[in-house]
Amino acid sequence: MFIFQTFLWVDALQEEPFKVDAAKAFKTYSGTVYRLAFVRTGNTADADDILSDVFVRLIKNISKIKSEVHLRSWLIRATVNQSKTYYKKSKRIEKVRLADIDGAVQQNSEENLVLPAVMELPYHQKTVIYMHYFEGYSVEEIAGICGIAKGTVKSRLARARKTLKTTLEGVIMDV
Repeated sequence: MFIFQTFLWVDALQEEPFKVDAAKAFKTYSGTVYRLAFVRTGNTADADDILSDVFVRLIKNISKIKSEVHLRSWLIRATVNQSKTYYKKSKRIEKVRLADIDGAVQQNSEENLVLPAVMELPYHQKTVIYMHYFEGYSVEEIAGICGIAKGTVKSRLARARKTLKTTLEGVIMDV
């Protein structure tokens, strides 16, 4: 009898399962998904397609999401995976003028100079730079989301910073 009572007590302490509201998730995370897709593809049309595909996948897998943190990580991972799929299909990344972004990134005067330089980076470097500086992820979080080693993230960040420093030297005072 004591074991049964203890079981009921433990069961009563368990939280309600996390429920995802797809519309709320879209409002909250669509900008992040779109910007990451744009940075990875360099193309607004592909970024729109990836945004749609990621949220369709979310609706299909909504029962697997366990928390708000898991939702954000899941969306970022799904965006990275969809971007890889689009990259493999196209085998090209079109360079886009900053004017074609259509509000994808909120710009200030420094970002007007930095974003085009980031877009010129190699595919893997621009992904980690974007996730670290524009989305605020740590090295450990990027490694987990992208499925790569922390050392790989660090080396890609270092190479990207070096390239950006060379590219932006003399253009931005703080470089």
